Amino acid sequence: MIFKISRKTALIILGIIFPLTYLNAQDKTTTFADFYVAPKGNDKWSGKLSEPNADFTDGPFATINRAKQAVKYFKKDIYRNIFVMIRGGDYCLTEPEVFTADDGHYDSYKVVYMAYPDEEPIFHSDIEVSGWQLAGAVKGLPTVASGYVYVAKIPKLPVGKERFYTLYDNGKLLTRAHSKGFEPTKKMSGGDGGGNDWKGMVNADRTLLWFPKGSLKKWSNLDDIEIFIQPNVGYVTNYLTLSSVDTATGEAHTSIPATYPMGKVDKHLFAFKGGNFRVENVLDYLDTPGEWVVNTKEGLIYYWPIHNKPGKVTFPALTQYFFIDGHEKGDIVRNIAFQGLTFTRGDRELVTQNDAGLQHEWDMWNKGNALIRFRDVAYCEVDGCRFTNSASAGLRFDLYAQSNVVKNNLIDFVGGTGVLFCGYGPGKLDVNKNNRIINNHIHHCGEFYYQANAIMIWQSGENTIKNNKLHDLPYDAIVLSGSRPLYFNINHSNREMESTLRRNEISSVAQFQETITREQIIDHYNKIVPYSLTRNNLVEDNEIFSTMNKMFDGNAIYLSDVGFGNSIHRNYIHHLSGKGMQQAIRTDAFIKNTTISDNIIYNCNCGGINVKLYENNVYNNIVADIHDIVYETSDGISTNMFLGYISLLEVFKRSEMPPHVKLDIKHNIFYKTHIHNPFYRESLVDGEKKQVKLEECEIDQNIYFDINAKDKGLQFLQDYRRRGVDANSIAEDPMFVDVKHGDFRLKKGSPAYKIGFKDIDMTHISLTDDFPVIFNKIVRDQLGEKYDSFEKLEDKCKPMQGATSKEFKEIQGI
Repeated sequence: MIFKISRKTALIILGIIFPLTYLNAQDKTTTFADFYVAPKGNDKWSGKLSEPNADFTDGPFATINRAKQAVKYFKKDIYRNIFVMIRGGDYCLTEPEVFTADDGHYDSYKVVYMAYPDEEPIFHSDIEVSGWQLAGAVKGLPTVASGYVYVAKIPKLPVGKERFYTLYDNGKLLTRAHSKGFEPTKKMSGGDGGGNDWKGMVNADRTLLWFPKGSLKKWSNLDDIEIFIQPNVGYVTNYLTLSSVDTATGEAHTSIPATYPMGKVDKHLFAFKGGNFRVENVLDYLDTPGEWVVNTKEGLIYYWPIHNKPGKVTFPALTQYFFIDGHEKGDIVRNIAFQGLTFTRGDRELVTQNDAGLQHEWDMWNKGNALIRFRDVAYCEVDGCRFTNSASAGLRFDLYAQSNVVKNNLIDFVGGTGVLFCGYGPGKLDVNKNNRIINNHIHHCGEFYYQANAIMIWQSGENTIKNNKLHDLPYDAIVLSGSRPLYFNINHSNREMESTLRRNEISSVAQFQETITREQIIDHYNKIVPYSLTRNNLVEDNEIFSTMNKMFDGNAIYLSDVGFGNSIHRNYIHHLSGKGMQQAIRTDAFIKNTTISDNIIYNCNCGGINVKLYENNVYNNIVADIHDIVYETSDGISTNMFLGYISLLEVFKRSEMPPHVKLDIKHNIFYKTHIHNPFYRESLVDGEKKQVKLEECEIDQNIYFDINAKDKGLQFLQDYRRRGVDANSIAEDPMFVDVKHGDFRLKKGSPAYKIGFKDIDMTHISLTDDFPVIFNKIVRDQLGEKYDSFEKLEDKCKPMQGATSKEFKEIQGI
């Protein structure tokens, strides 16, 4: 008897007979696909062949767009993954490739756009500049550049694009001509980077810049010219177009407001030499090979070539390349995956009047500023892709984003954030959650916007951030953030955070409240916590080093104004050599119910762990070799800053904590290398420096060890006991296997076991063997074979001059 069965039934039977992984995965060495795309393909062909046939009547498609259309018709009743294989070579996009809900797949299956084995498909948006001629006399051009600068006409720009912000020569990013650093001539309302009056900051005139004589002119093409500035603080940068310059009064205005007032700041906050602002895209400063200027009024580009003559000079048509978007129809895009693709040479984003900023405008809300952008998506995946040599962000997931995976990617030398998950602003829409960011290598992001983070989670919860390797960053590595209470209460529009609030969904008692007294502040905080959606995230097994390389006041892992239940577990944070105020792990602003456990923190400038308020608990961590930063103020005063192996400065007094809550610090190893520094952060109490807030916490069963002290740190421990804590703690050598070479395992018989310390298995930390071998080779070719060797990092991250005692220097041979 012959039974007839449907195709769907047959596939179900196959799923029983063969392993499910056979249907749900594609062997990356096979060349089978449902459709193919190739640089020399043809969208009139079937797309069923991986290369043209002998008589060139059939072969692969030429574009992703055509493959996407073919998949729509092909996928009906196809209950397996569908594969579109993309051959190596260049693909030039003239507009973003948009994927909608119709381009997705059935539940449990994916449409996979993947690289052909051992080939590299490269997506860019290059527009070539041709017709270069050696420039003659050019008004304003420095004498040193005379005879070296070439000029060409601006090619036709895409519809809606008025100008471009990056230029490349044979794929190499060029430096836009800019001035040295300048200092504004006046301090502006709101402070200068310390003890800021935040209400003053958001109410001040943030388009006003008082500039020193000679730094700005009333150039004829002001709308081409930008200032790059750190507005009043050390942790944000802005690019702002000039709208007016008055050389008589020294007063200039920008076309849109800065994040904060553009005032004079102390020089220890400078991210570049000479001041906190510089002028960009002006012929007056085109004085070095590799620099360029564009003048849209003249329709000309000026370029002093890296070599004798311009090579293939291009600028990007686009900032955003792929846009996976369910937003327009209100549908969710499901089950699209990208594997093994490279995205490069995107343009720098332009902040506009209508943008909405996240915390300190480290990034923008719901904005197309990344090479790949997902919005209103579920079960999508980016695996083994590279985002490189581009002026804005790598990839981002906006608004509704659930059960998506970002894994095994290399993100390097991008201008903005590496990976951003960005939900709705405070309100009732808790729909950005349950995503995984795992096994990615991110370095040298924030190349344009110095405040950009490697990974940022904003109003997004229940995510896993795991096994990532993050380093060589201008600012923070991992940020979990929400909206600050201040912005619930201001009664005027504000680009930063306020414009993200969904006020009609927020209780009236949580808005426009007077918060002057501590009691009022705490009461208001408790009312807005339900709208803090960055909660129950797991940050685990990440390796972080060499962060905070440009900015001031940052951290390796940072949490601010988030919800409850976030866990920072078993991360290895080491060799933080930045010159600015920084800590390895910091809970900031209004935050509680965070667990910091099993982390290894070693050789970091300024601070180890910072905890605030209450119910932010610290268990079973190793914190070793924390040292001062030393900086000189504008007044010429040399200043040391040390935030402790652990900082309790802003922990609540017990009398201010609600009943039955506490803050635990237990089973930790504190391994001190600088005899003049304490274990806990000091502050002035009654005119004397004192390690503060110990009495407000439950501190016990810790090891304190000072390698330079004859008593090993016992004097500190005795003081702590007199203050009512650490009754069962000890001051002994924890007996690491080889701390000088990064082996933090404990030797047999370590006294740490007596205080309940549990071994931390470092073999789980950092990239796994699933990370592409080719990416590892690329990074070592870029940064040097031993860029991440412990010995090289030890040499790079020596204590700053003036940060250590004589005894420690003698012991270490420094």
